[in-house]
Amino acid sequence: MPRRSAPDRWLCVIVGLLVCSGLFMVASASHYLAMSLGQTPLHYLFRHMVYLAIGAVALVAAARIPYARLDDQRIVATLVIVTLVALVAVLAMPAAGGARRWFPLGIASVQPSEIAKLVVILFMAHLLSRKEQLVNDRRIVLAPCLAVACVMSGLIAIEPDLGSALMIATLVAVMLFVAGLRWATVGAVAGLGAVAIVVAVLSRPYRMERIRTFLNPEADLQGSGFQLWQSLIAVGNGGAIGVGLGQGQQKAFYLPAAHTDFIFSVLGEELGLAGTSLLLAGFVILFWRGMRAARRAPDRFGFYLALGVTTLLSLQALIHMAVCLGLFPTKGLPLPFISYGGSSLVASMAAAGLLLNVSQHSS
Repeated sequence: MPRRSAPDRWLCVIVGLLVCSGLFMVASASHYLAMSLGQTPLHYLFRHMVYLAIGAVALVAAARIPYARLDDQRIVATLVIVTLVALVAVLAMPAAGGARRWFPLGIASVQPSEIAKLVVILFMAHLLSRKEQLVNDRRIVLAPCLAVACVMSGLIAIEPDLGSALMIATLVAVMLFVAGLRWATVGAVAGLGAVAIVVAVLSRPYRMERIRTFLNPEADLQGSGFQLWQSLIAVGNGGAIGVGLGQGQQKAFYLPAAHTDFIFSVLGEELGLAGTSLLLAGFVILFWRGMRAARRAPDRFGFYLALGVTTLLSLQALIHMAVCLGLFPTKGLPLPFISYGGSSLVASMAAAGLLLNVSQHSS
């Protein structure tokens, strides 16, 4: 496996800039919440920096260890089994905010669904790199892929976390499609997926309410449409250049989850169209360089690994932005590298490390 002298410099710079942007935005978006809980204004920033330090270790480790070592059936099988056990076990945890998504570990907590996204990518890359020519064989390739995707997505949806469940299903679909899955099979799988989504939405009244809110956010501005409407107000207040970093008003108890699920809205208010455009450009560059790394990978495992990681980071960012702009129903997906959240940040940093790892090799 030929080795390049250094990882992709574009990727290094973009990841570094996104991480630094996240520090500023978490500090700005969370200080009102921190003070309301009797903490110092920078309470969430300090916690975010701890997670960032852990994420930096994960990034370096993922970037330095030859990625080919991960292409081992025993390693992949072990990771899949451990992840499934964690997803089952987390359902027995006490509910926090109406959901069971986290394992409490002292001052921190772990969210298995964030780890599951990376494990699914690794599983798909391992399987497709060996059986790419048999991608349309329902027994050899399609059945195990759908089994892993359905079980993991189903367990995550029960938490409930439909956004992450749909992300895992989308990752599997994209990787199968790129591998050459027939259009007829794509249509059948998409149909089954659509039915599953409808059932999931109808099974929880609040999900149906989110759909109604998405279609008509003004129908209940003090109820179900409140969060989306406040998000749109924040972005609209920003104008061309924003009101200034730290000067936004919507984060002051108007916009719920300002430092996590709606941090893009805070960025839009404080840095305006200029800031949001630069952020979008950053993720576009990440997508470009990630796909470049995939295309130049010396083996099919590296190709699918880079493809999956790039799809995960760029698609999750796009969905987060779309939700904040009212272009997609509300989903609890963090903005990679930017939003507050330990598991999400560490997983994103590890994903970036894998992408940098693949970029060090060329065919």
